[in-house]
Amino acid sequence: MRMIVIILSLMIFSVAAKIERNISCFASKNNKIKLKYVVIYDDGTALGYVKYSKSISSVPLVFISKTEGEVEGGRPVERILTWLEVIDGKLNGKYEVMSQGARYYSFIYKGSSGNGFSFNEDVDAYNTDRDDCIWK
Repeated sequence: MRMIVIILSLMIFSVAAKIERNISCFASKNNKIKLKYVVIYDDGTALGYVKYSKSISSVPLVFISKTEGEVEGGRPVERILTWLEVIDGKLNGKYEVMSQGARYYSFIYKGSSGNGFSFNEDVDAYNTDRDDCIWK
């Protein structure tokens, strides 16, 4: 029995070791809309969601594309991720997220009706471990 518990623990640990989770905090330019952006990488697959600060539920994201570009001067690669949001089982708006290294330089949402919002990374919203957003 003890051996089964050890084997199961090792299996769970090895599965968990492959999963990487990145959390980022964003606020609209007027600071009225705040959201947490979460990307989970599991064995080469990207899964994502956003959670708005005033919402009790998350909005699932479907990964569409990744564009990468070299930057001169030995700087980190510029990366643009594109996601579609799923609301009530239907594809709705689109998120485009541009990062370079550990920094986010652009986070844009465009709704299916054409309305859009631009967000900036809110570096003051991270908790001490940088694994959650604390909205003030």
